[in-house]
Amino acid sequence: MNMQISDRPLPVTNSTLSILIAELSTECMKVQALVNQLQLTGLTATQQAEILAELLAAAVHLHNHCDEDFQILIAEEIENLPDDED
Repeated sequence: MNMQISDRPLPVTNSTLSILIAELSTECMKVQALVNQLQLTGLTATQQAEILAELLAAAVHLHNHCDEDFQILIAEEIENLPDDED
């Protein structure tokens, strides 16, 4: 299932950064879906445990995904942006 909101390309010049941002978007939507599931009433303890385990895995993935390399790619992209003409 493609969870991307749009298949339009991202306005970034670095293809690696573009892929990482798209993956980050997908993972964030997954986290939101898990939070929504956790808010459902009538969940069994087993269902809660399964959702929380998936949420933990997603949190670890996000933590690893947003590492220093990712931050550097974003900073470089910002530095390479042209100045707006007034």
